[in-house]
Amino acid sequence: MNKVLLMVLVFAALVFLFGGALWLMGAIGTADYAVGAAMLAVALVLFVIVWRLQAGSPTVVQQTFNVQMGGSGQLEQKRMACRTCGAPLEQKDIKVVQGGLMVTCPYCNAVYALEEAPKW
Repeated sequence: MNKVLLMVLVFAALVFLFGGALWLMGAIGTADYAVGAAMLAVALVLFVIVWRLQAGSPTVVQQTFNVQMGGSGQLEQKRMACRTCGAPLEQKDIKVVQGGLMVTCPYCNAVYALEEAPKW
């Protein structure tokens, strides 16, 4: 909305607000409150109109990101083998015991902790 129009409406609302307040103060002791109340009502209506015009529709902001992620190499699935006998191990042979991975070989019944080697 045009900023000049909004400023004119705000100025008019302020004029009606102060005029109505002065009219009501001058009407103390008389029965002439209707004009002051009407001026205050017009000021309120103008403030609501300004508020509604100023709010308008929300601004939509669109952001796009151009992110490329690359890995350090090809991922390949590795077969696990028992340390003792070299037999293939499956996921069912690994259990979590007290926060550590324990491997039980189904062929030679060897039990040992699984440790992951550092990647560097």
